[in-house]
Amino acid sequence: MKKGLIILLLVLCYQTKAQQIFINGQNLTTIKNVNYITVKAQKTWMATRLSAFLDYGQGSSEREQEITDANKKSMFFKSRVDIFNLLDRNGWELVDNYEETKDGKTYILHIFRRKKA
Repeated sequence: MKKGLIILLLVLCYQTKAQQIFINGQNLTTIKNVNYITVKAQKTWMATRLSAFLDYGQGSSEREQEITDANKKSMFFKSRVDIFNLLDRNGWELVDNYEETKDGKTYILHIFRRKKA
């Protein structure tokens, strides 16, 4: 019984950790004074998965904006909705969308706001 409970707790702790969003090595939920973010989803080279880049005002390079796990490993998503669900589980709500053109490419950016407690 105790072994089963310990295994269950370990699984729950892992799932909670796996649900966290890291940007440039920082846990997004612990960054103070950030109430709005923009998210850009982009297909990875020669793949069907998406990478996600999040801007809260920290810098403009993709390396500084890429969503990663706690080990700074890139996270990949099946669709934009997969990204939106992760953000929702972490306390963010979609507010608006807009287009941005950079280097001849047009991107759709999604604005999220931290949910009010």
